[in-house]
Amino acid sequence: MDELGAAAKATANNKMTANWITSPQRVWLRCALFQVHLWVGVAFAAYAIVIGLTGSALVFRDEIEHAMWPDVFHIAPMQRTVTMQAAVDKIQSARPGWIVFALRDFNAAGQATTAMMRPAAGKLSANYRQVYFNPFTGQVLLDRSRYGGWLGWMANLHEYLLAGPVGLVVSGWMAVGLLVLCVTGIVLWWPGIQRWTSALILNPRARWKRLNWELHSAVGFWVCAALIVVTFTGIDFAFPNAIGGIVEFAAGDSLSAPVTPKLPQHHPQPTPTTAMMTIDQAIAEARGMLPQAAPAGYLQLPTTGGATAQYKATGYYSGSLPYSELVRLTFDAHTGAVLSYGDTRQESRGSRMEQYFTTLHFGSFGGSGFTGVAIKWLWVLVGIAPALLAITGLIMYWNRKLRPAWLRSQRSRL
Repeated sequence: MDELGAAAKATANNKMTANWITSPQRVWLRCALFQVHLWVGVAFAAYAIVIGLTGSALVFRDEIEHAMWPDVFHIAPMQRTVTMQAAVDKIQSARPGWIVFALRDFNAAGQATTAMMRPAAGKLSANYRQVYFNPFTGQVLLDRSRYGGWLGWMANLHEYLLAGPVGLVVSGWMAVGLLVLCVTGIVLWWPGIQRWTSALILNPRARWKRLNWELHSAVGFWVCAALIVVTFTGIDFAFPNAIGGIVEFAAGDSLSAPVTPKLPQHHPQPTPTTAMMTIDQAIAEARGMLPQAAPAGYLQLPTTGGATAQYKATGYYSGSLPYSELVRLTFDAHTGAVLSYGDTRQESRGSRMEQYFTTLHFGSFGGSGFTGVAIKWLWVLVGIAPALLAITGLIMYWNRKLRPAWLRSQRSRL
């Protein structure tokens, strides 16, 4: 009896495998996944349209802003007539109720330095104020909020759904739903070994309902890999700890010893003083402690005075992809003593992989040449794809479910 049972089970498994290869539509698991795909797609259709189209619009955000404000990104070198501290003090005094909490791009050649400001009496929010000024003269060139203007509004919608931290969490869970759609969609796409090549292209002679289905199926296949990358990295922005743990586990970091960062070989010796460093002195200290290949590009100013005041500097490795390789440094605002030091090149494999999520999500991993532009245009199309898939999916749902139900209700009234 055991042998007969094992033989029957093996026959059933072989039959299921054969059906999956030749006729997957008959497999019950595929039917179940179809229902999941259907209802998740209907529930998240609006989100897919919004998040996809705003993402496409933001792919070339840097290039658009460079064209809109050429004076900010094209500054000729000249003799410095003002210190960084004096420029920041002047900006702050001209804007009562606002304080500068960080500086960005103070080492960038040919472009303005950005003073990032927050309300003096309030907490820091994602929509902070950005004041761009000439680092040589201190002249203010542009004053705007991070999410101001049409580009900023779309960025806020894409990142926070216009709802702040709560919107980020909601968007994260919706991105999980999109990931489910990607995974189930690629399984549902498989038409069988005899028809898989025809499922890669469209038949222009097909009737419109069939053409709509083929468009949904073929586009879903061709963009699936890129959509999985974009969606997974987007989930990381909302849930960095959870996704970071998954990535590190997948990279095998849980089985290896923790990485101990090496402190900089050259750093200033603490010298007791009662005066806090000026911004210019802090930038000089950061330059001395950061690797020459990773010049300082971001400086967070002390949030409190007294003995606990700290500067936090970030250096970005030259020639690396945006935000992929960097060094973070915290030092005492009075003595210059190193309080913390982290170099992504010294981190675990999983942490290093996660550093590339930003450039993967926004399609900036191709560099600044022809390849980079081509990849960005590809990412524009990838962003449009969720809207196209949502619309074609809703049309199929209308044709197969809603329209017949509506017609039946109309007949019942007659």
